[in-house]
Parts: sequence; C-alpha cells; structure tokens
Amino acid sequence: MQNYLEYIAIIGGGIAGLTLGCTLLKEGIPVVIFEKMSEETSHGAAISLSSNALRLLDRLDIYSDLKTKSFVHSEASIQGPQKKICAFRTPEVLTTRRQTLMSLLHSRFLNLGGDICYDHALVSFDVKKCEATFSNKKKYNFKHLAACDGIRSSIRDTFFPANQNPKYSGYSAWRGIGKSALKSIHFALGPRGHVVSYPINNDGDVSFVAVRKEDFQFKESWKEPGSLNNLLDDFSTYDSSIFPQLKDGVSLYKWGIYIRPPLQSMILKNITLVGDAAHPMVPFLGQGACMAIEDAYTFAMLCKHKNRNFSDAQNIYDLIRSERTKKIQKASMLQGKIYHMKNPMLVFARNSVMKYTNIPGNDLKRIHDYDAHKEVLNFS
Repeated sequence: MQNYLEYIAIIGGGIAGLTLGCTLLKEGIPVVIFEKMSEETSHGAAISLSSNALRLLDRLDIYSDLKTKSFVHSEASIQGPQKKICAFRTPEVLTTRRQTLMSLLHSRFLNLGGDICYDHALVSFDVKKCEATFSNKKKYNFKHLAACDGIRSSIRDTFFPANQNPKYSGYSAWRGIGKSALKSIHFALGPRGHVVSYPINNDGDVSFVAVRKEDFQFKESWKEPGSLNNLLDDFSTYDSSIFPQLKDGVSLYKWGIYIRPPLQSMILKNITLVGDAAHPMVPFLGQGACMAIEDAYTFAMLCKHKNRNFSDAQNIYDLIRSERTKKIQKASMLQGKIYHMKNPMLVFARNSVMKYTNIPGNDLKRIHDYDAHKEVLNFS
C-alpha cells in the first residue's frame, strides 16, 4: 500500500480534476490525480468558456496560451429555421476544442510538480480509513477525496442519497466539427430543435451542437457515432447552410440528454463532489465546463484560506456552490424550453424580445460577471 496521507486525491483527470489539481498545487497543497484512462485523452468535442471561467484560468496562467489557440467572440446572431431574427453583442466568450484546454491544464499541472496515476479505475473507497482501492489492485490512503469523475460518477452514486437515477429529458443532441467561414456564435431556433454553431479557432474549424425534442431515448453517451444522412433528416426543415461543411467520413455523434435531480449536498465527510459529478446539467447555456472550473477553483482556494481544514472548506464550498449551480441548472432547463417553443404567439413574443431588447445579452452578462475568486474572499 502506498500512502498519500497529507494529499488530496482527485478521482478523474478531466477539466474539473486538472483545474482543481493546478489550483491546489499553486497554493502549495499536495495533490495526486487518479485517472482510469491509460493516458491523457479527449474525444474532440468543442466547448465554450465565458468570463466567469476565463478569469480563473487567467489566475492559473493558462488563459493567454488558450486564447491564441481558440476563437474569442463578442457577438451572436439568431435565426428561425429559415429566417434571420437578430444579432446582438455578447460578453466575451471563448470557444475551443476540449483537447486544447485539457492539454494546457495537463502541462500546467505537471509543471507545478503534479503527479497523475493513469490506469487507475476506482473500485471502492473506505470513508472511515480514507482509503481507495483501484482495479489494478493498488490501494492508497489520503487526507481527502475530490470526486471529479464526471456525469456518471460512481462516487456520487455510491455515497450520496439515492433517487439519482437519470431521467430522459426528451432531448437528443448531435455534435460535430466541420469547415465554415462563420465568425460569430450562431443560433438557429425551431419548434422542435435548435442548432448552435461557432468557430473554435482561426483556421475555419466550426463546431456545432444540434438538439432535437423527441420521444425515442438515445443512449447517454456523447461518443455514440451518428451519420450525416440522419443528421440532415433530423433537421430537414432548417436551412442546411446553418451547418458547417460536413463531408462523408467526418465524425458525428448523437446521444440522449438525461437529467439528474440536484443533490441536497455536494459533500459527505471526507468526500467532495466537483463539476459534473456534483451537478450534471443540460447544455443549453454552455456553462457545464465553466461550472466545473468554478467548483474546482472555489474548493481549492477555500482549502488554502481555511489552512487545510477540509471540513470547514467543504461546508462553505457546499453553501456557495450549491446555490450557484442550482440556479444555472434551472436556467439551462428554461433556456431549452425557450429555444423550442411551438406556439406561434409565444414564438413571436420570444423573437420580438430578442430583436428589440438587449435582454438576451443582459441575461448572459449576469451569469458571466460572477467571480468565484471574490466569492471565496467574502467567506475568508
């Protein structure tokens, strides 16, 4: 048995885990990451990051490099299936490949002296002993465990209250990356679906997410392959130019979006849930990665300000992050309903609000203006 008695152990080496690891190391707190994969990997998805996450990445000395490899937006346009509705200014949003952010976080973690144990899939955790057993038969002891193991977290399902069985949301989603001259975020809204497209670099790579309302329950796997013909059939009522150029052989994926009820608490004894493990949410506000970064940064800084009294840090973390993430979860669900309105009068009212007011931009600004660093200082 190898001991990490004074370490925080992070289960999962994704965005949440690496952000938490970087922040802890930067503040002098020892940490080790356990990742079930055999090496650093990502599946090519794109992500959007707003200023509430970017200002934290800047504090980790990552933002500058990330910006040069990504696309920064300040405006968006909205159309119906065939006709333009409006364009408006937005707060700064950066869009990029998930792998780009992952690689920068990974390099930063290693440069800070971090340790990642690959091929470590968690099998069991003894809460009293704070001892983890992995599928490779290895065991380790820690000071604290941070669960960053994603939307289907085994730690959440094992140790936190039941009734968390995922429920199909009624939405399926497509994603892919193609080529386009698009230079801003673009929304196409319809009665039973919507498509969001955005460039992710300055080389013409454009990512899209296309969501449909339907009864068939697709698998909850964002790596499930789909076909171009099926995508175009699903969105046959839309102007096909809303999609980037997608040649045969381009990787496309379709999956079902599932909902889990919010947890009563994100903490339990010596376990802290971070990111999707704590609060899976539908993707309609593009805040999933941002919430994971906020969580990770907040918990790490609280550990520092509470002088590694992890119990005190947990309690404050649970208080401020539960309130914040539940609001975003609720707003994301509402956004999906707004996107997919069918009643002609409601659609007309929605389009008028978008066209003649700055409500969409103001709503985004309220979300993006949140500063997790200042929030932590308020409780220090």
